[in-house]
Order: sequence, then structure tokens, then C-alpha cells
Amino acid sequence: MKKNNANKMWLWGYTLEQVPGSMPFVEGKTYCSLETGAKYLGCDNVFWMNSIHTLKEPSEKNCRLLKDFKQICCGLTHLETRGPGRGGWELHYVESARKAGRLSKKIPSITGVMLDDFHVMGPSQDITPKQLAEINDALKSENPGLELNLVMYRRQTADEYAPYADSFDGISFWDDSSNPYYWNTLYRYQIAEFRQRFPEKKIIQGQFMHDFWHDNKPMPMEILELQCDIIAEQLERGNIDGWAVIQNGFFCRTSHRRQTEYLRNFWAWYNGCHTTR
Repeated sequence: MKKNNANKMWLWGYTLEQVPGSMPFVEGKTYCSLETGAKYLGCDNVFWMNSIHTLKEPSEKNCRLLKDFKQICCGLTHLETRGPGRGGWELHYVESARKAGRLSKKIPSITGVMLDDFHVMGPSQDITPKQLAEINDALKSENPGLELNLVMYRRQTADEYAPYADSFDGISFWDDSSNPYYWNTLYRYQIAEFRQRFPEKKIIQGQFMHDFWHDNKPMPMEILELQCDIIAEQLERGNIDGWAVIQNGFFCRTSHRRQTEYLRNFWAWYNGCHTTR
């Protein structure tokens, strides 16, 4: 028997060049770099997002920090020229996709790229099917085996993604409401709708351990526990292909200790007690 569920688990976050250091969307300093957090959780794969915010990434130097992981998915670059939260976006998706493709020839664990917040807000909200096709072509011109992934939120529908179907390989799916009614009643149907519409696309379910939109505090434990139970059910039924947690910058905070330890223990239980062959 071979237990191999860790290859379905992902951590979304950022590497630190110095410790402690600053990290996007995390107030103050953090001591937990992406590779540290992923090893703590016992997952094989990382969504590495440093390259979203700078044209200096993805770089071989920082990707080497993640050399022990089976899959690295790099964020595509968009820059806020007016400063954080002020917009003025410059889109460098084609350029950064091509750069990630070239880098994957040196670092084979780079298996794809991620276009964040796709078609819902911010920089990519007006992106056209033609533009996405150009990004996909740039990526695969360097390495045909790489995957283009999109971030999808629960307020979006499968219909919105239909015009783009030829140009992406998978999604990471996120709920930013933290509403127990959604998780208990609606979530399964939305996943089923996307799976039925796009049976060949990968679905990585995302989970927030910090509530960015409401109290800007750690995710309430009762919500986190509910999500874990339901996501695990969908994973073992094969309705989703993987599970991602965001993000490592909070792991070292005493305010997030309960959430971090619960996730680690839950994943250890799931990976250790569900046999794959």
C-alpha cells in the first residue's frame, strides 16, 4: 500500500529573503517563509506568489528555496504603479509566463503558473479570451507541459469561464464569505457545476486561515473546522483534485496558532489515514 495524499496538498504564499521580513497582505514582520510553512504542514506543493509583485521574479535563486517540493506554481506579474491599494495596474502576464517557462527548464518542479483574481477584480477584470490565449501560448512556447491556472471565487460562475476554456488548465477555487450556510448548502453544487462543465480541468480548493474581508482576524475555528470536513469529503470523492491553504506569513503568529496547528493535524490525519494506490 502506498499513502500518497500529500501530493494533493498546497500552500499558497511567499518566500522570505531575510528573516524576519515583510510579506504582502500580512501586517508587520513574519518569521515564516513559504518553504518553512509547507514543511510544517507536510504538503508537497506550493503556490509561490513573490513573482506577482515584481519583475525580478521568478528567479532561480528564490525558486531554489523550494527545491524540495514536487510542484511549484508561480504567480504571474501585475504591478500597482500608484502604490498598494491604489491601482494603476501594469499587466506583465505574457512576459512573466514566458519567464516561468524558461526557468522550468532549469527547475523541473515548476509545473505551472497562476493568474490571480481572474476576471473578478483588480488588474485582470477586463481580460479578454484573446489575451488569455496569448498568455497561454507564451507559457507553452517555452514548455508545453506547463499548466495555466486561474483563481476563481464563489461569486463567479462556470458560464463566465466558458469563453476562456481553450486557454487554461485548472482553477484554484476560493470562498471569501466564510459563511457556514454557503459551505453547508451551496458549495457542493457550485463545485459540481464547474466539474460538469469542464471535466478536464483541475480544481484546487482554496481555504483561508485568516478572514481578510470581515474582521481581518484569524478565521473562526468553527468555520475552519467546518471547511476542513467538507473539503476533505469532496477530495476523497474525487470532485476536487487538491487543497490549498493561504498563507504562511500568519503561521508564526500566536494569534493564528490554533488555526495553524489544526490544519497541520487535520492534514496529517487525512494523509496518513486515506490510502491511495
